[in-house]
Amino acid sequence: MVEGKFENHGEACNLTSDSQRTEERDTDFKIMSRGDYSISDSTIFKYCLGGLTDRAVLLKELATSYSEEELFRFADEVSLYSGCSHHRHQILIAKRLIEEGTKVWYLIAGNNHLIHWQSASLEIEDQFMKISCSTRSLTEQDFELLKRISGCRDYMSQENFEKMWCWLFPVAFTLSREWINKMWNSTSPKWLEGFITKEEAEVSLQGPRGLQDPGTFILRFPTSRSWPHPDAGGLIVTYVGSDYTLHHRLLSLDYFYSCAEQMDAKPLQEMLLAEPELSRLGRIMRSQ
Repeated sequence: MVEGKFENHGEACNLTSDSQRTEERDTDFKIMSRGDYSISDSTIFKYCLGGLTDRAVLLKELATSYSEEELFRFADEVSLYSGCSHHRHQILIAKRLIEEGTKVWYLIAGNNHLIHWQSASLEIEDQFMKISCSTRSLTEQDFELLKRISGCRDYMSQENFEKMWCWLFPVAFTLSREWINKMWNSTSPKWLEGFITKEEAEVSLQGPRGLQDPGTFILRFPTSRSWPHPDAGGLIVTYVGSDYTLHHRLLSLDYFYSCAEQMDAKPLQEMLLAEPELSRLGRIMRSQ
């Protein structure tokens, strides 16, 4: 269930051996040479070695110039060279994220450079519900967190919107998957109580005499992970360990995606509760 990665550990990924990666690359080069694939090796290396800002700029250029199939193959190449499969998902959603983000900003702002946050919030919510295939509305606290992520105050610029969109779209895309969509729409119990911060999760796991019982946990989306970070749209489980300390671990979405495709796949709720470290869903105490 839990991929052994703490939230603040950055881009830790399972690595294959050097010889295995070399064989994979050699095989892939043979495949690529037979097709009409025009994204250069230097572009692949540039993406692998670049920071988040560099990757975002590069993906925006690629998404407007190349087809879905070419981006799919580019994602496979980046995964091979970087040794990290998490990059693949962010590349695959790039084209839709950019295209839909551009359309939403135009719907909200038209030819204006600034738009009042309250005026934009209704359209943002509508687009979020469409992408996530959800009937659940966003709460006032959810909007406050989105506003904080965007960095705006009363008025929002396109730069503010893009900051918010790069966090919100991957989350909405994750929620559109059937295995987690049911959890998001569930009201009893409420497996996901909205967009919450790490601090809110930690406070919620405090009892009158300290931490709650070991195994008590809360699910949340990491607010510090925006596209194209490999963990954008991922789920964090914050829980009280047997050592009576708080732990924050990233759930492996790749693992759950593969499990969800199996005919006898168990619901995510059951898979979580089957973990020895997790036994009881906690409740959120929202900050005011």
